[in-house]
Amino acid sequence: MTEPSIHPPDFTSFFDQHQSPLFSLPPEIRDEIFAFALSSYEDTTRAYSKGTYWTRPGYSAPHRTCTELLRTCKRVYSEAWFMPFAYAEHSFYLTSSNRAPGSLTPVAFEKCLAMIDRIHGQLEAGHIRIFAQMFVLEPGNEMQRVLGMPHFHPTSITLTLRYTDFWFWEDNEPLRIGGRWVNSIRFPSSVSRFRIDFESIERRKGEVDYIANEAADSWFFHRVDGQILTARKSETAISKWTGSSVLGETRWIRDEVRPSQLDYHVVTVTWRVSNQADVKLSTPYPSLRVPYDFDRPDPPLPQGRSIGESSLRAAGISPDTPAEETLVQYREWLRTRRQYDSDESDEYEDVETEEEDDDSY
Repeated sequence: MTEPSIHPPDFTSFFDQHQSPLFSLPPEIRDEIFAFALSSYEDTTRAYSKGTYWTRPGYSAPHRTCTELLRTCKRVYSEAWFMPFAYAEHSFYLTSSNRAPGSLTPVAFEKCLAMIDRIHGQLEAGHIRIFAQMFVLEPGNEMQRVLGMPHFHPTSITLTLRYTDFWFWEDNEPLRIGGRWVNSIRFPSSVSRFRIDFESIERRKGEVDYIANEAADSWFFHRVDGQILTARKSETAISKWTGSSVLGETRWIRDEVRPSQLDYHVVTVTWRVSNQADVKLSTPYPSLRVPYDFDRPDPPLPQGRSIGESSLRAAGISPDTPAEETLVQYREWLRTRRQYDSDESDEYEDVETEEEDDDSY
């Protein structure tokens, strides 16, 4: 969502539109029609590159809302002007700048909230989704900055922790999440549901399942009004999706299941408002870590993890080339360059490996 430009006028009069079949319908039916027409969708004419950190199901392109309906007449506008905001999914990226497509900032969102509160009064803010890297999430202050915005009344919030958001995913480190933020954040009193998407590649699904189960068993969350949200394990859901192995202009061949593709495993845990008597409020919410002795399958291609796209293009290696063959061809290309032109070869990188090894190729 971009910074809002709609500033609803205060209409003092409009035609009642009694001649219109639309306005002969009950208000509840009109609301359903308006909500459908004013819901956001992915604008695939401006699709993101498949090789970004943020391209994923539901986020293959910027979200857009068609607002032509609001320009048909004053009465439609008066009844439905707030719906593009109320029925949208608003996304915040608590990440480094190269991990986000350019998102709505809390400052811009606060201006929108203040305007709506002034014109319409308290309004639910639709569904909120937060993407967060661990180094931003774990202190808790940046997430609380979002949750504590004035006039912010969401009912549902989802935190999505992507494969590349976890600590040292590049090095195949066991999954871990610090618990400091869990202890410190406070949700608005309007929130009745909080979800966390725990995601990693398919090879590491055992780690994802472990972390998600530990979170459901040991984490609960506070609202500002003192209510507690606890996990509903019966609502835990598992989903799968396939994305590009190119992330940040680097092809991650280590875990490719098909040429230039990675398979993902996602576990979604849901927390809802619960009876405080069922919660040990004195219990600190722990940090979570997959044990080092956990049974973790080896990568399909442990001898090489990633190669820059520019180097692959220079070597003439197609994205359709399987990972193992890509590694062989690339190393052969490096040998050839070093044999015939040692000075120029310094422009190109060696394939990155799991361990430092001067004789790895």
